Amino acid sequence: MTVVKTLSKTAVTPNGGFLFRCSHASNVTKTEMTFAVFMPSPVSVLSEKIPSIFWLSGLTCNDTNFSTKAGPAAFPVADSHGIALIIPDTSPRGAGVLGEDDSYDLGTGAGFYVDASTTKWKTHYNMESYITSELPSVVSAAFPNIDTESVRSVMGHSMGGHGALSLAFKSLLHDDRKPYVSVSAFAPICNPTKCQWGEKAFMEYFGSVDDGRKHDSSCLIQNAGVVGHYDDILIDQGTSDQFLESQLKPEALVDAAKKSGQKVTLNMRKEFDHSYYFIAAFIADHVNFHAKRLLTNQTVKG
Repeated sequence: MTVVKTLSKTAVTPNGGFLFRCSHASNVTKTEMTFAVFMPSPVSVLSEKIPSIFWLSGLTCNDTNFSTKAGPAAFPVADSHGIALIIPDTSPRGAGVLGEDDSYDLGTGAGFYVDASTTKWKTHYNMESYITSELPSVVSAAFPNIDTESVRSVMGHSMGGHGALSLAFKSLLHDDRKPYVSVSAFAPICNPTKCQWGEKAFMEYFGSVDDGRKHDSSCLIQNAGVVGHYDDILIDQGTSDQFLESQLKPEALVDAAKKSGQKVTLNMRKEFDHSYYFIAAFIADHVNFHAKRLLTNQTVKG
């Protein structure tokens, strides 16, 4: 049984919501992994099991970026709905892989939410399996009231937006996974096989950019097994984002969605950039978006 260590417990909402920061030895990454959990106040919880939303962060981030910069806006809204937030790290740390700390967009802080297949990376860089399999089990064991398997959604930012979209789509294509209830993203990398960040990551982690198509949301959304499960996919994108044209390419996802018939709501937010100020400004919309869908799937207390 995995031992989960509580690193800190912090009161973060007036009604009694707490943020727990935890760590554990991962069997998937072969490293110590850190994650955070926002636990809503007991008075807000209406269901037998607490619905959850996974937040996936972007390049260079760890679990603390969201908690400190967007948490003050997100936690009260999640608390009002009785929803837990699960906030993992973005990669293994201290794995000892040659070159993992050489650049901001590969290795440490840049796991890209995939399982590497190249010899150099495959022992430790398995963030897809970590997020979809190991972490839900670890959180469920440490916080047995949280539903991490059935009534759960996913959202993220930048690389984490790519992770949220691609993992949500792939959850519909893998028989051994339960689909997420809903998915949303802030400034996601929408077409990673066609941008420098994605090309670099896929060449290193898979040995081929073409192999990255299986993880590219603009490709996945064209799969018949994906279309129609999500009634809507919410995306917010700042018009002053310095990476909009070169790395993010939301138009590729929107065009692919139109061709396949999948509804995507893309909000272009005037003058917002790529920062956490942007996320904090609109995170309530995303939590509410997921809450509307999660709470219709929950089992209400008898």
